[in-house]
Order: sequence, then C-alpha cells, then structure tokens
Amino acid sequence: MPAFMLSIDIWWLDNLMNFQLQWTILAIVSVLLSLFVFRMLSVPLALIFLSIFLYNFTAFYSAGVSSNESGVQFKIAQLNINYRNPNVDSIILDLIDSDYDAVLIQEIADEEVDKFARLLLAFPYSIGSNSVDSFSSSQALFSRWPMVSRRVHDLGYVEGKVIEVTLAPADGDIPVRILALHPGAPRSPELWGLRNSTLAFIAAEVSSSSLPHQIVIGDVNVSPWSPFFSNLARDGGLQDGVSGHGYIPSWSAFTANNLMRVLSSAYIDHCLVSPSIVLRAKGQRLIEGSDHLLIENSLELN
Repeated sequence: MPAFMLSIDIWWLDNLMNFQLQWTILAIVSVLLSLFVFRMLSVPLALIFLSIFLYNFTAFYSAGVSSNESGVQFKIAQLNINYRNPNVDSIILDLIDSDYDAVLIQEIADEEVDKFARLLLAFPYSIGSNSVDSFSSSQALFSRWPMVSRRVHDLGYVEGKVIEVTLAPADGDIPVRILALHPGAPRSPELWGLRNSTLAFIAAEVSSSSLPHQIVIGDVNVSPWSPFFSNLARDGGLQDGVSGHGYIPSWSAFTANNLMRVLSSAYIDHCLVSPSIVLRAKGQRLIEGSDHLLIENSLELN
C-alpha cells in the first residue's frame, strides 16, 4: 500500500499528504528547472524524484489477481452525486439500466428523495442514513440482493451516520456485510478528528464481527497515503482496494476539463474488503454534475 507510515498528528499536514499526484508534478517541474539552474544537481534530483514516485505509485499498478473466477460475483457501484446536481433524472435512469447488484449513492438532497424511489423498480431493497425502514437524504444503499439485517449507526455528529446492512446472496451462500460511510471533509482540526474517529469505529466494527465477507465503502475523505487509511485497513483486517487498479482521480475541484480534473484530483472514494473477497476489477465513469467519479467495484466472494 502506498502510504507514509509515520504517525501524523497535524491535521493540515495529513491533508497535504492526500495530494501526492500534485507533489509528484511539482517534483517533475523542479527537476526540469534544475537542468537549467542547478545543472550539477539535476541527476541526483532526478533519482530522488524517481524513487519517491515509485514508492508512492507502484502499488497502484503492480499488484493483481488471478484470472480464475470461481466464487460468487458481486458488483457494487459507489457515487457521490453532489447535492446541487441538476442531472439526477438521467443518473437514475442510467443506474436502473445498469448491471450492478448494489449501488451506494451519497449526497442525496432532501428535495430529491422522491425521485430516487424510482430506483426501487430495479433495486427492491434499500436503506438510508436517516431511516432504517427506507432510504432518505444524505446517503442510501440500494440492492438487488435481499437485506437480512440493516441498521444505521449514529456517531453523534452531522456526517457521522454509518449504514450497516447484511445482504443475502441469491444462491443462499454466506451473507455479505456492508458498512457505508461519508465522514465530513477534514477542513478543520475538529472535522479531521471526527473523520479519524469514524475510521477507527469502522475498523473496530469490522474486526469484532464473525462474518467472513465484509465491505467498507464510501466517500471516505482520506487518501491511501494517509496513515489513517493504513490504520483502517490494518486494524480492520481489510484489503485496501487500491492495489493493482491504478490511480483513480475520484474527486476533483474541476469537472469541465479532463486534464484539470486529474490535476486537481484526490483519491478519496474507496472500497475495502475482507480477505475472503477478491476485488477483481475497478471501473470509473464521469457523471455529469458531480465532482466525483462513479466507481464500479467487481468483487468475487470466496
């Protein structure tokens, strides 16, 4: 896992670590400038840059899984649609026509709740962060597989709602437990602390469960380079879900221009799985009106 393993107790420094792509680009520019300004240092600087680049990005592309598929296949999509998205209707139609077994949607506005009821035609089982009987605003999970149990954990702050659901595979195999979260962006020391406590809660929940198939998914607002992401994977006994599938610019400050989207991006939307689950493939798609990508996770339950 490409993560900086030192303990980081400074909120803004932890946030800066999330933008390794931007630091890499800055390093490239620095090396190019050194060819003209510090010519004697250009080769050592280039070697230093290459070492940092390989350390931070190799794991995204180098790891892989075998092509033998023998377990139960499960495909789950995740999408932060953006509260102000004017394209909700087309997004819903696209999801209805998809081949997903489950869909996690985040940042559903209060006034859009009734529209998302149309998803129940394709995904008859649902749960939302503000209700255990149906979906509601903020985030909701829709599934084609029956939900044998469901609840919402309230961690005591606005964005501290964690959806927990156990799905029953169609063939009656071992159930799958999903924990969906969307902690607030760590824009202040207080929000940073709340995000970290939410990740610690998730890790404890996963590690204390006897179910072999567990999935942690959502806009986690942390990148693979943060030690708090590493702690979540380690303490929860989870596979980090990033290795072997490339760098995914899941959030971006710019959406109109593809180049600017990548340059301003951060990898903060994740799907982590227990060792009994293989993440076979990850796909990504642009969604009009959202500052996040839709991410498709193709899983195999062994």
